[in-house]
Amino acid sequence: MKISVGVLAGGKSSRMGKNKAFLSYNESSFIEVIARECVDFSEILISANQVEVFKHLGLKVLKDEKKDFGPLEGIYQIIKEIDTEYVLILATDMPYIKREFLQRFTKVLERLMDSQEEIIEMPVCLVLRAEGRIQPLCSIYSKEALAAIEVMREKEEHKLRILYDRVDTRYVDIEDLGFTVDMVANINTQDDYKELRNDGSKQDI
Repeated sequence: MKISVGVLAGGKSSRMGKNKAFLSYNESSFIEVIARECVDFSEILISANQVEVFKHLGLKVLKDEKKDFGPLEGIYQIIKEIDTEYVLILATDMPYIKREFLQRFTKVLERLMDSQEEIIEMPVCLVLRAEGRIQPLCSIYSKEALAAIEVMREKEEHKLRILYDRVDTRYVDIEDLGFTVDMVANINTQDDYKELRNDGSKQDI
């Protein structure tokens, strides 16, 4: 089953004070680390406010049209452009992400497709949970979400929970995949970044 990847890199990084996509980790930038772990996917797209700074990566970069609308705008732009039915959305500040985890997560979608009966519809959103908390920026979205998102944009509704309430959404617990919340940890502050660089134990998750 072919699935695309969309990386959200359009945040203001206000708490970090610099573009998190280009923070260094294991001699690579965050965005390069994520792209490397997503080698199994059909295509990789980036949603960003500054298109030109990502051109050297050789990936398709999409610019947000609706300013200050949060992650939903990036997801919208990515879904409009993907060549596949589903896209895995990832935040650019999750450098602990591993290829094996992404494979197991997307296998859930493949199993649903293989086992579904005619009366069962595939989910529009397959949302990851970690320690009971939803992880919208490490979740899978179908092209079928586009219409609902367009309505939300018109109504100035930007919370992803609203989308989940309006379309067929199913949840997957990261613990059931054999991983912990550390896998999807975000690097939001200078302290988070310092811990990332100093704590070598997490590099082997």
